[in-house]
Amino acid sequence: MTENSLDFAENNEDNFDIRKVFLMYFRYWYWFVIAIGMAVTGAYFYLRYTTPIYNVSAVLLIKDEKKGMGGNDMLKELEMFSGNKLVENEMEVLKSRSLITKVVDDLNLTVAYFQKGEIRAYDEIYKSSPIWVQHGELNPIAYNEPLLIHIINQQKFELQNVNGTLLGTFGYGQNIRSKYGAFRVFINDSLYRHDNDLIKIIFINKNNLIENLQNQIKVELLNLKSTVLKLSLESSLPLKGKSILSKLIESYTFSALADKNMEATATLQFIDQRLRLITGELGDVEKDVETYKSSEGITDLSVEGNLFLEKVKENDTKLNEVDIQLKILDGVENYLRSSQSGIAPATLMVNDPVLIGLLSKLNELEIQREKYVRTVQPDNPILGTINTQIANTKLAIKESIANQKQGLQVTKASLKGLNSRFESSIRTIPRKEREFVNIKRQQGIKESLFLMLLQKKEETAISYASTVTDSRLVDEPYSTPKPIKPKRSIVFLIALVLGIVIPAGAINLRESFNDKIQTRKEIEDVTGISVFGEIGKKPKEMKDNIVDMKSTSFLAEQFRTIRTNLQYAAGGIHIDGRGKAILLTSSIGGEGKSFVSINLTASIALLDKKVVVLELDLRKPKVSEYLGVSREVGISNYLVGQVKLNEIIKQSSLNPNMYVLPSGPIPPNPSELLSNGKMGILIEELRKQFDYVVLDTPPVGLVTDSTILGQYVDAVFYLMRYEHTPKSYLKVVKDLKDKKKFNSLNIIFNGVDYKNSKEYGYGYGYGYGYGYGYGYGYHGDKENVSFWEKLKNLF
Repeated sequence: MTENSLDFAENNEDNFDIRKVFLMYFRYWYWFVIAIGMAVTGAYFYLRYTTPIYNVSAVLLIKDEKKGMGGNDMLKELEMFSGNKLVENEMEVLKSRSLITKVVDDLNLTVAYFQKGEIRAYDEIYKSSPIWVQHGELNPIAYNEPLLIHIINQQKFELQNVNGTLLGTFGYGQNIRSKYGAFRVFINDSLYRHDNDLIKIIFINKNNLIENLQNQIKVELLNLKSTVLKLSLESSLPLKGKSILSKLIESYTFSALADKNMEATATLQFIDQRLRLITGELGDVEKDVETYKSSEGITDLSVEGNLFLEKVKENDTKLNEVDIQLKILDGVENYLRSSQSGIAPATLMVNDPVLIGLLSKLNELEIQREKYVRTVQPDNPILGTINTQIANTKLAIKESIANQKQGLQVTKASLKGLNSRFESSIRTIPRKEREFVNIKRQQGIKESLFLMLLQKKEETAISYASTVTDSRLVDEPYSTPKPIKPKRSIVFLIALVLGIVIPAGAINLRESFNDKIQTRKEIEDVTGISVFGEIGKKPKEMKDNIVDMKSTSFLAEQFRTIRTNLQYAAGGIHIDGRGKAILLTSSIGGEGKSFVSINLTASIALLDKKVVVLELDLRKPKVSEYLGVSREVGISNYLVGQVKLNEIIKQSSLNPNMYVLPSGPIPPNPSELLSNGKMGILIEELRKQFDYVVLDTPPVGLVTDSTILGQYVDAVFYLMRYEHTPKSYLKVVKDLKDKKKFNSLNIIFNGVDYKNSKEYGYGYGYGYGYGYGYGYGYHGDKENVSFWEKLKNLF
């Protein structure tokens, strides 16, 4: 037997058996069905009562001002930011707090309206509410408790709290002051449907709403090489999401236009101021001309006077232009010296291209700084870079202004010198003509200056009117036709996975905490001993522990199989005619030693063999109780010398060939009693009288009685019970085999539940490696197992 066991251990490989894993789960198939059904049902109701979320998006093109722009190469060299950098700035501006605040105010998003829904208790409505609310200062309670507005008719309504308590009846447009704060309710006549509508009002904290929108609105580049932006927002109401994006783009467009028009506005203000001054001066000069002509009687000038007058007027016009340029440069210098930030001075009346480029650059940098101030922290490195660039640009402008002033001063001095020569020449003409020329000269200067300012004003006005935004709406806000959250397919897939994973996890958890033996493979893998035989679970209809060996029941067939294989385990037929002695033991109590001993003895007796079973579990005897035999006198009396052998042998009522040696009174020292040497004599005497001697002994894992008695027998049968014997005792059996403490150590797997065993599933078949084997379909308990019993068995 030892060689067989070693061969078995060598040939047995610990391979993953997918069939057994499948059967382990398949035993609890109804749990998977229940779990999947519950998960799918939960997913259905989750989808039914969860508010769907849609994705709303729009596409915006940001125009790159530097692309396709020709002209001054110096301006291109001065550019620090590329087109993509400009687009990134606009991405931050689109999410700025100032723009979103304007969106919230314009759309009155701080008030949400709900009406009773068919599926959910309340569904949010937008632009379809029969009433709208305008609120002032609200108290904190208003943001925590919704209000209910019960529309009575088109003239009045009832105000209720969330519990339905009436707070008062009011008219539309009436100022309401309550613990919630101050607000007014108005009615939309065009959306009014019928009386007795109930609308729920929820006030939303403005700051929280702005922060939420800043987090929810996503702005991203569709292509890294392009300037096309995609704005997206997730909303439960597609119409509301579209309105938010539309208003955001509108506010952004107006903000960009306002920034661009500041330059033209500053120019117009400067021109208007100069025009008012020149208009007054021109009026005064014209009156002087009229007065002089009337008083002196002058109707026309001489040819020489007209010639001098034209030359003086031409020279004065140039001198005025120089003065205007100097004043413009002074204005630019005053701006640079001031500490204020904002839009740079106008460039429309500046003639120098280098200075125009520098002022345009300064203007752009100031706009960028204003945008960054609204969107980033003061210590942001990008903002610091822009401030540095502004400082460098202002320094370059100052140097350019100094150079231009120097040139203009030279030009002004030259023009004044030319005027002096003209004045000397005018003195040669008659007095009246000379005085009239001087007056006419002043009129010409004022007229030319007035005409120039009017021309510049028209040019500025045209520029102002033709100003367009730097962005273009490519795709108006649109919504996905189906919700993006929750996705039905994903939810049902998750439900299916959970319906499989949860029961599978419970089964694995149960198996991991189960330290009881469940399969013969576990026994054979650890001990290296092939299972000698198996005995199924006792049927429910079997009220006692005696199996009818004459029947064709499953248990009876299993005992007959073990009986047949006994001759191989016990070493064959003894030549001297001595009977075979076998010992039955186990690891712990309750593994069925007495049950197997009695029924195996009864099975052997049916072969017309004389067999005796010894009740050697002197601490907890069971055999005599099962067989209905008195144990007042028995083995313990024999071992102490009180009685003889023939006095304690009792015939069983089950079969004439079956005998019993009861344990007798329970002794105080069973182990010492079994070791006094008389046990060997007893067994030898029984060998002479009986064909088989069966020893029912106590568990080897608790006491040493079985080890003491093992030397007197031909074979030892070690019982292990399905889901009862701890797995830790498998090492005990292996140790017994390795140390050869028993002759022909064999294992019987008792109480196997073939119906629920993860090794056999719902069918049963096995064979023994002793030359032949049996195979049966399970036909034990025919009763239907109830759901609650399966539930109990699972746990």
